[in-house]
Amino acid sequence: MKIRLIIFLFVLASISLVGQNEDKMDHTVGYHHIFYSGIQVNTHGWGFGFRRGYHQTVKRKLLYEFEFTTLKHAREVKLLPADGSNGFVFARENLAYNLRFGLGKHNILAYKPFGEGVEVKTIYTLGLSTVLLKPVYYYMIYGDTPESSLERFDEDKHNLFNILSSGPYFKGFNELSIQPGIFGKFALNFEYAAERASIRSFEVGVVIDGYYKNVDLLAFADNYPIYVSFYLSLQYGGKWYR
Repeated sequence: MKIRLIIFLFVLASISLVGQNEDKMDHTVGYHHIFYSGIQVNTHGWGFGFRRGYHQTVKRKLLYEFEFTTLKHAREVKLLPADGSNGFVFARENLAYNLRFGLGKHNILAYKPFGEGVEVKTIYTLGLSTVLLKPVYYYMIYGDTPESSLERFDEDKHNLFNILSSGPYFKGFNELSIQPGIFGKFALNFEYAAERASIRSFEVGVVIDGYYKNVDLLAFADNYPIYVSFYLSLQYGGKWYR
């Protein structure tokens, strides 16, 4: 009788333990923490970012996000001089670098079947968007004078024939200006990693950045306070329990 009781308790404990392990590893329960980074291309340039997530429910996580992206005017044109020297973008006023700090959520629409395949999530974030503007300098010439001077482009003073070449990239960093704003993002995320604790995903989405005044990027063109960007991102990271 005692032997039967011991065997029964052992089997019961084993079943319970296996069940707990299966629950813990079951993709429907979800990991409590995630962290991943990614690179992206978008309709106004390129960028990279980081995202940290915390468990809320089986399907939902709270996200903190940081992104760095470039911001280019849609009408920018790079010209290549006939003499083979480095090309330049005509009439560019500023190089723009965008910093985003956001708070959002992801919601799982479709789990990986049996932990394999593709998991589909919606992602939305809101937050602060700050654009850093670095003035652009050119080597300018006037008339038949062979000597050049390093100047910013002035649409009231300069034209295409005044530009000899672009100036040094680092010239103007001591004149950085900042324009604060806000942003909103919506995306679809497709996570396909074979390992349960890994993140391999690609993401497509749209971001709207809004600033309190026009972002001066290009002379002889309309500059706007609102920019809409579509992007594609590739991401890599991991997830873990408590």
